[in-house]
Formats: sequence, structure tokens, C-alpha cells
Amino acid sequence: MVQVRVLGPVSVSTDDGRELAITGPRLRTLLALLALRAGAVVPTGPLIDGIWDVDPPTGVENAVQALVSRLRAAVGADRVVKDGAGYLLAVEPAAVDVCRFEQLVVEARRLGSAGQAEPAVRAVELALAQWRSDALTGVVASAAMRSLVAELTERRLAAIELRADLLSALGRAEEALSDLAQHSMAHPFRETLAARRITALAASGRKSEAFDVYRHTAELVRRELGVQPGPALHAALTSIDTDEATPSSPPEPPGPQRLPRDSLRIQQDSARPVPESAVESRAAAGPVSRAGAQAVPRRWTSFVDRERDLDRLTRMLRCSALVTLTGTGGVGKTRLATELAAAQSDWPDGCVFADLASVAPQREEDASTPSSVPAALLSALGLGGSGDAADWRAVLHRSMGHARMLLILDNCEHVIDAAAELTAFLLRHFPLLTVLATSREPLGIDGEKLYPVKTLALPEPGAPVETAAESAAVRLFVDRTRAVRPDFLLTDAECADVVTVVRRLDGLPLAIELAAARLHALPVRQLAERLPHRFRLLDSLGRNGAPRHRTLHAAVSWSWNLLSDAEAELARRLAVFADGAELDAIGAVCGGEDTVQVLTALVAKSLVEFDGRRYRMVETIRAYAAAELEAAGESRRMAAAHADHFLALMRDAAPLSLDERHRGAADLLTVEYANCQAALEWTLRAGDRERALGLYAGLARHWLLCGLRNEALTRQPRVLALLAIRFAPCPRGS
Repeated sequence: MVQVRVLGPVSVSTDDGRELAITGPRLRTLLALLALRAGAVVPTGPLIDGIWDVDPPTGVENAVQALVSRLRAAVGADRVVKDGAGYLLAVEPAAVDVCRFEQLVVEARRLGSAGQAEPAVRAVELALAQWRSDALTGVVASAAMRSLVAELTERRLAAIELRADLLSALGRAEEALSDLAQHSMAHPFRETLAARRITALAASGRKSEAFDVYRHTAELVRRELGVQPGPALHAALTSIDTDEATPSSPPEPPGPQRLPRDSLRIQQDSARPVPESAVESRAAAGPVSRAGAQAVPRRWTSFVDRERDLDRLTRMLRCSALVTLTGTGGVGKTRLATELAAAQSDWPDGCVFADLASVAPQREEDASTPSSVPAALLSALGLGGSGDAADWRAVLHRSMGHARMLLILDNCEHVIDAAAELTAFLLRHFPLLTVLATSREPLGIDGEKLYPVKTLALPEPGAPVETAAESAAVRLFVDRTRAVRPDFLLTDAECADVVTVVRRLDGLPLAIELAAARLHALPVRQLAERLPHRFRLLDSLGRNGAPRHRTLHAAVSWSWNLLSDAEAELARRLAVFADGAELDAIGAVCGGEDTVQVLTALVAKSLVEFDGRRYRMVETIRAYAAAELEAAGESRRMAAAHADHFLALMRDAAPLSLDERHRGAADLLTVEYANCQAALEWTLRAGDRERALGLYAGLARHWLLCGLRNEALTRQPRVLALLAIRFAPCPRGS
């Protein structure tokens, strides 16, 4: 027989008191998750959430099995059992301290309701004795585990309040003062706890101290929360004034629910840690009225290939108060958010959609003017006529209370500071609220979980029709094409052109949808051939979309116009790189100060992608940046700098190619092959003989080493043409 303890440091001991070695936060987390549902199967999904949060490693199922093996070695193989799609801890509930705690609290409430206050006090004191310190000490600090800590802490506080009520009923309120004082200091905004302390002080003849506690708590609530004290504090104050501090029978405070046996998931109203600035017992403030609130927008088209995103985001929202969908314009953030909201039923007060796209950015010179972002939220909540919008904090406090809802803040990027300030306020004061934001850059506040929305999976060039048809990008293209050509079929004849289209559009959903809309009057082959002019070609034929999504150009412009001068300068210069570049190359070619800082900002704003080594732009953004580079009059200078950099790279690699180390040179040029080719093409078009000859010589050596002789022969005539121009004979008679 073993004893498992989670109400303090997570540990296991034998009946004779010998501690078993449970080493490492992950192993302790596994034990805790199984112990909280002792005797019941815990699916692997919740185990993964608790141990690895939202970023599990590759092969996470194998990692779970390895941890289970370690736990079996520590506590005995027969005590950790594989059952279907999960595991169970084969011990009696009485062997787990949290189960004993719950059973004793239930018994104390039963006895108290039956008028047996004395045995009820003994039962609740035995329950509280199960606690050694803060719950789940030593586990992984994942969002799921923090939520469980908050839930268990809430149950402990409810038991402390129950003990105080029972002792007051027996005329022994003074015995509760030590616990009430200690926990009131740790939870200064829990008005129900402060109210019991006030009542106990008054019942003990210490009215002056009771008034001091009331004044301190009331002032704290007004100053920090901007609201008046709730009914619990008012009732405690009344009891002091009327000498009714000792009730004839204990009130029945709301009791904590048992940890669910069928799921590790904690209910939404108690899942996350309650911030200290949250009023924990404000019954006077009801949930926001749904009348007039802005519902999630209706979806008019099918939803293609985001099931994995939906599953992962559903898990994130279960244990995170704020999730932000990030990604480039047109990648599908808003659509993913609305689909996610439509699939959820976890919020009793529903989902509210606040579109910030129409909110004008606040100018620096108007910094003293209240932002329009809170006004947009009030309107979305149906509270637009609830008083002065400048006093939006008070309006929300009066109206939202403990509203349990999902709030979607859509398109935050152009009002990022105001959106971040509003979201931080909401999370601080409304702990039962879940916020799902969409933005082309993170909000950058504490507690934010980022979910980058990626472009759709692409087929390989030359993929057969059966394979191509399975890719997400092609599926979306075919689906949207059938909206304008219902008889469209993906055939062998058109497959290569469709693959070309979706690949050149980077798998960007908006671009694919705009391209498909063109097929009502344009063959696929012609569409593919015209993609170099994508911004003129891909304008919307519809009138009901948001202005920023009616054309591909507008979608990119929306992000581009939010850049600082330094960010816009570097972004347009990055267009010279054909396949991205490493940091050193960007610094050498693009110049400018604070390259790392500016690049970091461009990555955050979803205009540049970083894979851990190279920085890249998707082709649509690169095409926009190239147009900006041309408009700035920098195209030729940047192309020359780009050619010089990669010419120097090939010259440095040339000595390696003459000995046994030539494979290193080949590998180096393979990585930068697209950039070297682009540099050669520019010099040939520009008639830049010196650079063209140097680049061709370096690439020709690479082609020969790699067995690509035809590549050299294909470009040879254009290079020879440059030589002929250079060595043309002088005209006669000169």
C-alpha cells in the first residue's frame, strides 16, 4: 500500500513512511494527474497538456510511455496500468490526500446542514490537515497544471470559510481568526474571506479591528478595481453595526465540486488562476446581456483543411485565458477564429465577436484622447448606450460581472497598443473570460499564448493528380473554383497548372480564393502565366468582403502601412533575395542600423518568416516589396549589392572546389543557389559584363562539380553575347 500526496509537494510513500523517489517535474506531473483521478483512466491528451503544455515534442506518445515506465519503476508496475487510450493509477481513493480532503469536506457540510456543528468542525479540520503547503508543488508550470492549482486552492479557501462559519455558529469565532488572517493576506481581493474575518473579529469583541479590516478591504477594492465593495462586505459591516456577528446557524456557502471522474478538464468558471485584482464573490454584477451583442459572423463558404488547427486550439483555450492567432494577411486567422467559436459550447454566456478593423489607429498627438478600441468592444457587447464610453472600465464592471464567455478581438494589429491595454484589463478583472485575438503581430502581454497560422500545405512540383488533389492548397482551389464553375474537375491536363498556381501563391488562402474566382472567364493555363502580375490580376469579384481582403494588394498594403520607416526600408530591400538569406548576408547587402532589431519586428509582424537560420518572405509579399523597392529608386543599387555579395561568396568557395574539399563548396552553393542564379539573371539583363562573367564562372564550376553540365550550356549563349559586345571590332575608318 502506498500513500500519494498532492496537497503540497507531490510525493509517494509506503505505509511504513518510506519515501519513494519521484524525481523531476515531468514525472511528478504525471503522478499528480493520475492521482487526481485515482482509479479512473486518464486519456493521454490531458497528460500531454499537463506535462508539455501546447508544444509537445515530436513523438510525444513515446515520451509519455517513457515517463510511465519511470513511474512504474518508482511505485510498482502493477500500480500504473495501461487501459485503452490512457492510463490509471491503481490505488484506492483513500490513499490520495486530495480524495480524503474532498470526502471530509462533504461530510462536514452534511453534518453542518443537520445541525451537528461540533462534529462538522472536526471533519473540516481533518480535511484542512491534509494540506501541507501549496498544492502540486514541484510539477511542470504548464497552463493546465496552473489551472489545477487554482482549482484546488479555491476548494481549500472554501473549506476555510466553512470552518469559520461552523465555529461562529458554536460561538467560537475567535478560533478561526488565525487562518482567516493568514489567507486574507494571501488573497486580499476575496471579499467572502474578508467578510468572515470581519464577522469573527466582531463576534470576539474586537469591533475596532473589524472596522479596520472592512475599511482596508473596501479601499483596496475601490482603488484597484474601480468598483464598490460587494454584498458580502456590506453584510459583514451591517453585522458589526447591529451586533449580529454571531449567527444562530452556519450559512451554507457554495461548496466546491469534486474533481470530475470522467475528465481531467476543469470547468470554465474555475479553470484558470483567479488574478488578485479579480473580485471573487461579486454577486451584484450579473453577466452581460446577450441582447444586442455582436455574434460570430456567419460563414458563407466551406472550411478546408484546418481540423488539426481546431483540435490544437481547442486544447489551448481550455487552459489559457488569452490565445492570439498570428500570421500574414490573408492566411485565414479570422476564419479560423470564427470556426473555432462555432465549434465550442464551453461558455455559458456564449461568444462575442468584436471586429477592430474599422477602428481608426490612435495618433501619437492624440494620446490623451480615449481609444476607440474599448468603444468597439462595448458596441460588440451590446453596451454601446451604457453611459460615457470614456468610463468604459466602470461600464464593463457593472455589466460583465462573472460572465463566462469567449471574446474574439479580430484584427488587432493596427491598434496593437490599445488592444493590448484593453485585453490586459479584461484578463485582470474578469477571470472567467477567455479572449481569442487575431493579429498580424502579438499583443505582447503576460499570459499570451501565440498560435501562428500557417499557409496551406502545397503539393510537390509535378505531383500526379491523385497526390495533388489531397493537398490542402489544391483542395481549397478546387472548392472555390466550383463556386464559379460548378462543373470544374481536376484533370491530368490541368493538374500541373493548378499546382503551379497554388505554389506561386505560397498556399495563401486569400490569394488562392481570389485566383479561383478568376476561372469564371480565364483558363487555368492563362491564370498561371499571368501570376507575375498578381496584384493586377487578383482583385475580388465580390462586394461583401472586408476592403482589406477584396484584393491581394489591399491585404498586403494593410500590413505594410503599419511599418515604421526603418521596417519598411529593410522590408523592401529584402526583396532582392530570391530564397531568403541568413543574417550576415542581409546585413552586408541591405545595410542600415539595428538590422537584428528591425528583422525581429518584421518577423513579429508576419511579413518575414524565420526558420531558425534563414529569413524569408513568401512570394506575394516579396513581389509587393519589390514594387516598393522600385518606387523608392533603390532596385538597381540593391541588385548590384546582392550580386557583389554572392560573387564574393563564390570566389571564397572557389579554392575549395580544386581539392578533395570541393563537396563543402558544392554544399555552400546549393544553399545559396537561388540567390546566385538570381544575381546572374540580373547581371545578364542589365548587361553588367564584369559581374555576369564572375557569377557565371562560379556557377559553371558548381554545375560541373554537381553533374549539371546542361545548366552551364543553357546560359552560355547569353554570356557569350556579352563577350561579343565587349570585344566587337571598331568600325572602319575610326
